[in-house]
Amino acid sequence: MGTRGLYIVRFRKRYYVRYNQYDSYYEGLGAKVVASIPAEPGEYEEWLSTQREKYATLEKKLEECVYEIHKDVQPRYDLYSSYVALPSELPRLDGFDAEHTYIVNLDDEILTMDYTIHWKLGNIPRENMQWLHAIKRSIYSGRPTIHPDRCPEEYMACPAVPRTTQNKMRYKHVMVDVDCEITASHEVFRARMAAGVLAEYHKEIERFGLEWTPDALPFREIIYSLVSLAACEDNTRFHSFPSRLCNPRSCMLFHCNEPNFTKFPGYLKEKWVGARAPLCEFGSSAHFPNMPPGAAPVETTYWLGNVAVHLSLTVDNGSISDAVAWGWEQGRRHFQAVIISLFEVAFAEVKPRDTADNNDEPFVRVTDNYPLSPLTEKDCDSSHPRERPIRPSGSSGVYSSGRYFFLYHDERLNHDVLQSQFPGIAELVKFLDVAATRRAAVKADLGVRSSVRNLPPELYSQILDYTDYDTWKACLLVSPRFREQGLSRFRVDDRFCIMAGPFTRLNKYRKTPLLGFNFRDLHTGAVMPMIEEPRKFSISELNWAPILGRNGDRQELMLDMFVQFEPFEEAAEQDGKQKGGDNEQ
Repeated sequence: MGTRGLYIVRFRKRYYVRYNQYDSYYEGLGAKVVASIPAEPGEYEEWLSTQREKYATLEKKLEECVYEIHKDVQPRYDLYSSYVALPSELPRLDGFDAEHTYIVNLDDEILTMDYTIHWKLGNIPRENMQWLHAIKRSIYSGRPTIHPDRCPEEYMACPAVPRTTQNKMRYKHVMVDVDCEITASHEVFRARMAAGVLAEYHKEIERFGLEWTPDALPFREIIYSLVSLAACEDNTRFHSFPSRLCNPRSCMLFHCNEPNFTKFPGYLKEKWVGARAPLCEFGSSAHFPNMPPGAAPVETTYWLGNVAVHLSLTVDNGSISDAVAWGWEQGRRHFQAVIISLFEVAFAEVKPRDTADNNDEPFVRVTDNYPLSPLTEKDCDSSHPRERPIRPSGSSGVYSSGRYFFLYHDERLNHDVLQSQFPGIAELVKFLDVAATRRAAVKADLGVRSSVRNLPPELYSQILDYTDYDTWKACLLVSPRFREQGLSRFRVDDRFCIMAGPFTRLNKYRKTPLLGFNFRDLHTGAVMPMIEEPRKFSISELNWAPILGRNGDRQELMLDMFVQFEPFEEAAEQDGKQKGGDNEQ
């Protein structure tokens, strides 16, 4: 009766989502969706062509009247009023409390039910409702499958992009070990922000990640956010919202008089972000004229500072060789590289085999692969239904390890969890930090530090205390010593810096071990012990949402990825002590 559901059409990678209030179970909405798709081949092809034309027309109107941003032109909200949100390549589907989901994929001609049941759109087994009787519970909780004895494989589909492994390294190389331990406050804060991306978007990766190629917008955006937040250089800053009793993204207060986010066109206006408006939302299709959506480079290999970042479906010797070849062809003879997928990352350092001859063949020092998070390809839903065996009668379902972690522990991104469960993120922070320090050393050797070379090092921290945020960031690349001093009081924004940490602190009520730092208010000089507040029902004073992209370039706000901290009462300290952390400056 009151079974809620979502009916979704995918066209040109965008998801058009409608909400269905009643009868969304398989025999209800599921049967209606199947019945709406013609069974006869000729009629099916005609229907498919008509549907694609329909959504192509809508897409064109959305592009002209909504996606493309013009400051003095109001977007046409009526064009997508029948959908729950603006069509996007990265749909957020958890806010509708849907019990069943149906996706008509016009791109790959697949009908997907509840993310894990995949039928060929033009070849659904309809006789005697065979498709319905073939749906069974799998050994994985919440991930139904298709019974192989009740439905031949010819009716099944697999929306995942095929993956191959290349084991041959094309260059001379040596394997090296690296230290993944993060201890400094700035390292842990950056790791927390980067790991937060995977915690926030893990369900989107689980549901659709295997369908993304490296050039797909969601793939590029997620990876770009990871490397940008791990580095926290000039393409990353943080926006703070005014504190309030509710969260404008998910306000449930009946008598709330504050402005909230309702349907908005993929970007934020002046009342939310001030002079930065209009500011695009992470993952949306909104863009300025003659610019592509998103903040990430459109290429799948690019420079982040002095590091080559290479996006790949899998991290193997073939993708590592591709990254080396790309950087070498760019004329670089000494460089570092990050080879990264949605699940793993590897690191490389490249130099000539003969250091006296820059035109010699590359020699590569390369690491093993590190998991970015507990999530793996096996946790994803777009694989073939055969990969989810049916559950034996009388047995209970299980959660795969990655899904189990994010189901029960994703809010506990404290120091220990970051170190143990996100080793790839931890090493990414360390690797990019070393690369930036080398970059600062090169600048110092070139004489960039001439204006400060005669100053005693003990004055560096005092100089940095009186700089604005942008100047502080620029100083991080003046020299290694200047960088060390600057990072010891890591600036989050113009007002707050981190003075000490990381600490593992117990939440006052739930006694959950959470991440803590001591922050300094640069306006008043006050130092405040703080603890992260992962349940974002309201907005505290110390809250930050990442902004990706350089000033004057394509920028976007990670609206769903903000972190916040609240005052910590010393009496609730774990065992009366602070665990780990830097000494307070």
